[in-house]
Amino acid sequence: MRVSTADFYARSLIGMRDRQSALAEVQRQLGSGLRMNSPVDDPAGAASVSRLDAALAAGDSYSATVNRATAALSAEEGALASAGDVLQRVRELALQGLSASQSQESRAAIATEVRALRGQLLALANSRGPDGEHLFGGYSVDAPPFQETAGLVSYVGDAGQRMLELSPGNSIAVADAGAAVFAGARAGNGSFVTSAAAGNAGALQVGHTAVVGSLVPDDYTVAFAVAVDGSVTYTVTGALSGSVASGAYQAGDTLTFNGVSLSLSGLPANGDMLSVAPAGRQDMFAALAELAAALELPDGSPTLGAAQANRLNRSLENLDQQLAHVSGVRASVGSRLKAAEVAADAHAGSALQIQQALSTVRDLDYAEAATRLAQNITGLQAAQEAFSRLANLSLFNYLR
Repeated sequence: MRVSTADFYARSLIGMRDRQSALAEVQRQLGSGLRMNSPVDDPAGAASVSRLDAALAAGDSYSATVNRATAALSAEEGALASAGDVLQRVRELALQGLSASQSQESRAAIATEVRALRGQLLALANSRGPDGEHLFGGYSVDAPPFQETAGLVSYVGDAGQRMLELSPGNSIAVADAGAAVFAGARAGNGSFVTSAAAGNAGALQVGHTAVVGSLVPDDYTVAFAVAVDGSVTYTVTGALSGSVASGAYQAGDTLTFNGVSLSLSGLPANGDMLSVAPAGRQDMFAALAELAAALELPDGSPTLGAAQANRLNRSLENLDQQLAHVSGVRASVGSRLKAAEVAADAHAGSALQIQQALSTVRDLDYAEAATRLAQNITGLQAAQEAFSRLANLSLFNYLR
């Protein structure tokens, strides 16, 4: 086979160029740290990288949502914790007000502090989250959800509960409507509310109330009658149940009927009455306003003292319900914070797996690349040496 000089040079140049191109490619990979610098390098791998990048971007988006949810729930939990502290302080003041050692002036001072704490509670109800939105406004996040007019606090937000999707198909509430938080507790003992008639003339006081057995909801009236000899009897009548119970009463007795238990003290006057009705909802602000008003009542006689004690006892029951309600909402927020934490951990683990898969497909194996670099350098040097020696071969060299 005859090989012309021109063909020899062309083939040699092509071989060296190919080896230089391979060497340059390895150097480029070593410089970038990537096995693929363009889709042309590995079309199938490039398609995998595209899918993995999309999955990583989606995970990053969900991680940002989880962070937002965590921040919002943490802000709400902090506001609820502060509200619980305020209510606990108010409860302590209510217990002070019930003490017989207090004077009318000292109770008035306690009422002043209660009203100041009510203002703090209103500020907490109108607090904002880390994004500047009101925490307890439902979907109405721009305006304060609670407004006070003529001493009455009203909720002007809505009942919406904002949701965020932490992962596909996994959404949680990141805020609670103010009406559910600050006006969601039951009044009284949570089951029924007891009150003494405004016209009572005796010294009857209602202390602890409770549900015993199965409660029959109804509007009950407990009427007392005092005989000429001083003996006291009572009758219980329900609006729906009719005549329920009757009997003799002595100071300190506990009346029980249809699941209602009333611990009483003191003696009533003839015609004094108590009412027992199913518990409705009472907002925190009304509960604190009622406590302040009760603390400011006159207490200059046994009758007045009993009227004040009855209202203070009911205020104490209301506060216990408010505290229990706030604790329940905080527990719900805590469970949602835990769910957000679990979602954050899941996203972090998923992101790590995706990044490892990306590294396997896209990143360079430095040991393997270093071996190829050495091989390409050796091959190029060998090709250059061979070309140099073959190019010097000539018939004239033998003729000389």
